[in-house]
Amino acid sequence: MNKSFVEDSRAEAQRFFEENPEVELVELLIPDVNGVFRGKRISKQKFLKSFTEGVTLPGSMCLVDITGDTPEGTGLLWSSGDQDNLAKPIPGTLCLVPYGELPLAQVMMSLHNLDGTKFFADPRNVLQGVVDRMAADGLYPTVALELEFYLADQNEKTAEPLPPQPLGGGIASDGVQVYGLQQIEDFEKVLHDAVAELNRQGIPADTIVAEAGPGQFEINLGHVTDPMLAADHAMQLKRVVKGIAWDHGVTATFMAKPYSDQAGNGLHVHVSLRDKDDNNVLSPVGDEEVSDNLRFAIGGLQEAMFESMAIFAPNPNSFRRFQNKAYAPMSPNWGLNNRTVALRIPAGSPKAARVEHRVSGADANPYLVLACVLAGMHHGLKNKLDPGEPTVGNGYEQHGGRIVPRSMISALDRFVDGNIVKEYLGERFVEVFDICRRAEYDEFFAEVTQLEYRWYLDAV
Repeated sequence: MNKSFVEDSRAEAQRFFEENPEVELVELLIPDVNGVFRGKRISKQKFLKSFTEGVTLPGSMCLVDITGDTPEGTGLLWSSGDQDNLAKPIPGTLCLVPYGELPLAQVMMSLHNLDGTKFFADPRNVLQGVVDRMAADGLYPTVALELEFYLADQNEKTAEPLPPQPLGGGIASDGVQVYGLQQIEDFEKVLHDAVAELNRQGIPADTIVAEAGPGQFEINLGHVTDPMLAADHAMQLKRVVKGIAWDHGVTATFMAKPYSDQAGNGLHVHVSLRDKDDNNVLSPVGDEEVSDNLRFAIGGLQEAMFESMAIFAPNPNSFRRFQNKAYAPMSPNWGLNNRTVALRIPAGSPKAARVEHRVSGADANPYLVLACVLAGMHHGLKNKLDPGEPTVGNGYEQHGGRIVPRSMISALDRFVDGNIVKEYLGERFVEVFDICRRAEYDEFFAEVTQLEYRWYLDAV
């Protein structure tokens, strides 16, 4: 990081504090492998020093399970002395926290080793490695992410979510109201405040859609030419929606499957690829309906999908999304303007040709999801992989026996045994990610559930 860049960034921060003199504390935000922000609060004086000195934080904070525990097998906790790393602020991400009672600022940080090199387990650095590899071959992704979430009542009696009552009064819906405008009106205080705040932060949130479940919505993020920025936007969307929802008396969850009898929450990834002259390399040529490059990219996504499922579906609940005709694709099929397949080619202008990857849950880490999607596309283009014929009609009934892993352990087995993800994300990262996920799996299944008591206590 050169001197002038650091000085410009610090000057930007100083102007922010002059415009917001009430702010005394700054929250440092670093995504862990779960896609959860971790960090700490520091004074604005210490934050201003961080542009030259950095802020020390342990690297182990990136490699935790969802409960915040770091498994010893990662080698980053007790055996290494839980060493510190340097966190550095990312220019352009300093802003006010739009909810809560205290006047707070927040800023995103990236994690480095003490010698200044990038820390291997920071998800932002993992994604950057894939982006750099594509750029070396003259390929530059344009990306947009779509995240689904549920709003639910703030329920103190049980941990289970309850469909929310409309904020203006009325009865909670328990039916399917896809694209319902009344559902948006019922919760417009949350949804519109969230979009307004995202736009204030420079995040291109441009569409609100009511989805299949009661209280389920989707906020679409606009296309950007920086994959890192797209993932940053997704992380901030989750933070903003959760915080503003709570201020309005409801909760928001991006859990993959909060209701057993309703649709799950997905994370859909739209990607096109540009060359150095800003041409879309996936666009068809002449009379082509689908270009060779787009077919090759899809072929790579198919080949990488099975070993990427541990990223796309990172916890036991994630796999509950994958049910027949539940808009969670179960095989690596592809098709034109077809929402029943995993890899959809949306309708639209040939100049905007792109692939929509529909496998991931909204609970997945967006940096790692994007890293795997881009890795698959790059792999397919380099090796000119043929995806076969597109699926026409119901993709759930046309899978040719190729079903994605249906459990966390089978997905992790494919993850560590595969070659594509390991090549792009790094062998060490794959190893420690696997350790974290298996530790969480063991802890999850150590607890006996109510369903087991109902089914087995008297019957066996």
